[in-house]
Amino acid sequence: MAKIKIAVAGCLGRMGQEISKQILKNKNLEFVGGFEHKKHKDINKPLNKVSDIKSTNLVTANSAQLIKEASVIIDFTTPESTLDNLKIASANKTAVVIGTTGMTDAQKKKVKSYSKKIPILMSSNMSIGVNLLFNLVKQTASALKDTEYDIEILETHHKHKKDAPSGTALSLGEYAAEGRKINLSKSKVLDRTKKLKPRKKGDIGFSVLRGGEIAGEHTVSFISGNDRIDLTHKANNRSIFVTGAIDAAIFVNKKRSGLFSMKDLF
Repeated sequence: MAKIKIAVAGCLGRMGQEISKQILKNKNLEFVGGFEHKKHKDINKPLNKVSDIKSTNLVTANSAQLIKEASVIIDFTTPESTLDNLKIASANKTAVVIGTTGMTDAQKKKVKSYSKKIPILMSSNMSIGVNLLFNLVKQTASALKDTEYDIEILETHHKHKKDAPSGTALSLGEYAAEGRKINLSKSKVLDRTKKLKPRKKGDIGFSVLRGGEIAGEHTVSFISGNDRIDLTHKANNRSIFVTGAIDAAIFVNKKRSGLFSMKDLF
């Protein structure tokens, strides 16, 4: 069986490095290389000289070349970079796995439009545990009435993370809203400092912590006057996200087009 050729966008980022290393260890995959922004300080340097990735491939800014060569690209970068990569991938019929978070609704619509031409798997979180948590949150929200239980979502990540709340936290909010058959955009509360007023029935509140090197922790709390139910997932390291991303790449490689999530994989 021919190896699946995979390129990694943002190969020197935290996730990019871990994904690249795992591709190199997998006998069924071929690491065709990684690319970074043209202004990155390590452009044109061998990967094994600037990271723990055991590859002599150069860090390139020529994303088009690698995307054309690859069967799948894995992208954990920024919304703007991801959309640029999708445009090139679409022209070359290259499948894409997206772990990028912080996308606007308009950007997500663009992703969906590209999925008409190429297979795309996009998820705010690639781990099995978190995707199980999504379903548990939806079921719990459906079972507990908003007149009795308030929903609050707390997420904690490393100090380098830029978007807040995390994509996973927002997805948890969407599943909670879906369970209660309400619109998250109308019920989410991201900042309680601007308007000093009591909590409204049906609000879904978000709290954010940033510090250290925490891979990711998410808790959805259902709080009543008499008890509290916490649904929590804690990632000890990034390996669970890396494994999910690799599995996602193998999955989309078999598809012709369409927009998929980790639900389709599991």
